[in-house]
Amino acid sequence: MNPRKIVIGSTRYAWVVRRVDAQHLVLRVWPGDRQRKDFPLEVRLRFDDPWLNFGEILAAPSASRADVFQLAPVTPRMVREAIEGAMAAGWSSGQPRDQRDHRLFERGADGALTPAAS
Repeated sequence: MNPRKIVIGSTRYAWVVRRVDAQHLVLRVWPGDRQRKDFPLEVRLRFDDPWLNFGEILAAPSASRADVFQLAPVTPRMVREAIEGAMAAGWSSGQPRDQRDHRLFERGADGALTPAAS
């Protein structure tokens, strides 16, 4: 899959989404002028694939589906929010790789980004 592009401020970023396990994805973002092998930002996101969980989703009470399953796909808006949230938490794409304190984040139930143990 080819990386998608997004511009925030004056910086161009490239991003991809990959599956980690049955209930998680990882969003990988890097400045568009760098090589793909350098992933300076990773955000782990909860996602319940509707194709893999079709039976469970249909069997769940409709009023509680949103509480039990995370069905929203990763969108450019979500990518923008993740980059802006990571920057607010201290991440900077300009830091040398070995000096970055926060590179891996998780999105909590409330939607806030928190640094994760790598």
